[in-house]
Parts: sequence; C-alpha cells; structure tokens
Amino acid sequence: MKLLLENWREYLNEITTLSTNLKQGLKKAVEGSQFWTQPNAEDDVDISDIPSDRDDELTTPAAQALMDALNQKAEELGTDLLFVITVSSEYILAPNDPFGGYPNNWLKHGQYSGPHGEKHVIWLELRPLHNNNYNLSELDPSVLVGIISRTINHELVHYEQLKKQAAAKGINDEEAWKQLLSDPKQIPQADKHTRAHYLSRHPEIDAYAHEAAEELLSKYSAEEALELIKSRNAYVIGVLSDYRKYLGEDPKSMKKFLIKLYSQIVEAQNETPI
Repeated sequence: MKLLLENWREYLNEITTLSTNLKQGLKKAVEGSQFWTQPNAEDDVDISDIPSDRDDELTTPAAQALMDALNQKAEELGTDLLFVITVSSEYILAPNDPFGGYPNNWLKHGQYSGPHGEKHVIWLELRPLHNNNYNLSELDPSVLVGIISRTINHELVHYEQLKKQAAAKGINDEEAWKQLLSDPKQIPQADKHTRAHYLSRHPEIDAYAHEAAEELLSKYSAEEALELIKSRNAYVIGVLSDYRKYLGEDPKSMKKFLIKLYSQIVEAQNETPI
C-alpha cells in the first residue's frame, strides 16, 4: 500500500478536508435515526412547519426523524450547522424508477444553502415512496445511509469552502456568500447552465472529488480504487462515471478532478476512526 501511494505522490493537490469527528458523528446520527423505518410514502406527505423562504415545504415522519437526529448531533458537536430535510411531491420512488434509484436511493438532491442568521443550512430533499409498489423488504439501509452521508459530506465541503473564503478575505460569512453567488468561476451562469459546465466549476470539482473518493472506498481498497482510476475502467459507476461522461472532452477540468480524487483517496488513509 505504501509503495503504491508513493507512486501517486506527484499528483497530490490541495483539497478541502473534513473533520473525521464531524463526518463520522453525522453518519452515526443518520444510522441511529433509523428514519427508513418511519412512514415516507405518498400518502404520508404533509405540509411542514419548517421556516423557509420556499412556500409549502413538505415533510414525512421519516424526513422529520432524519432532520431531528442530524440537528441534535450538529448541536452536540458544537457546530453552526442547521439541517433542513424536506420531501418532494414529485419523482415518486417505485420499481420502474427511470433514474435507477429503486430501492435504495431515497434522495432527490442536496444543497448547501449558505448562512442564514447564525446557522449554515444544508438542505436535503427526499423522494416519497410509491404507496403500493415500493417493497420495503428490498431496501438495504446501509446503502441508503451511505448515499445520505456522502451527500452531506459533499455539502460540508461547500460549507468549508465558504468559511475559507470569508477568512481569507477578512469578511463575514454573509458577505462571502454574496460574493460567491455572483462569481461565475464558482456558480454557473444562466446562459451556461449545462451539466458539463456545472461539474467543471472549481467548488464542484473539490466537492465531487471528496464524494467520489468515499464512493470508491466504500467498494474497493485504496489500491484497487487508484488502479481503477488509472485503468479508466469503463464499468465504473457513480461520480467518476459522471465526470468521464460529461468532461471527457475537457481534459483540463478532468485532470483537475482526478488530481483531487487521488488526493482525497490518499487523505482518507490517514483518517483515524473514532
């Protein structure tokens, strides 16, 4: 292992790292909530009382259980994070899911929504389950927990990026957030909002490299993951597959992503489990 990693040293690059205590603490909160045992079907969707700029946020008992567990852990860890978990009224999850999410991916999307008052908001939206055609016995909770956890960590990278920018510029988080939203190098502009353009933005390369590393290391050893990247295996799935698909004709951005991915895999080997 040591020899293999030494062979990759020339590729190491600055990356955004996350506290092991924070990552593992939040993952344990997701696991401990057992939110998947709570109702989350179409008929369980109801209007939420979550304060929001968006009208008529929706929730389910499952979404509420997950949100409560995450916010309790965020407070215990002394963070300034606030988790908002809602449920979409669209994209019902059923066996014929066109997005390939059945049965383990209940997540529609995640987003770091920036500072709101004294808190930094991470918003996750779940998909409701089909009333009749979703079979809970087919669910693998460990896969669902992994998906939720990796998405949270992706958004935590954006949170850390914002914190770094505020500190580097000597401004508060709110002003840094305003500047970030108007920076075309970080946020895709309306006339260029394609998947390829979005994935090529520096903040997303950084966050997706972290997510891809976790995804690969959930299935392979570090040696296998590095060899998989090196061999350009056509059968790889997930984030790495997405980057190969959309940035195959953008070698500069693809190289940036791969360098950060290498670095995240190496960094992961230095983490000490809590």
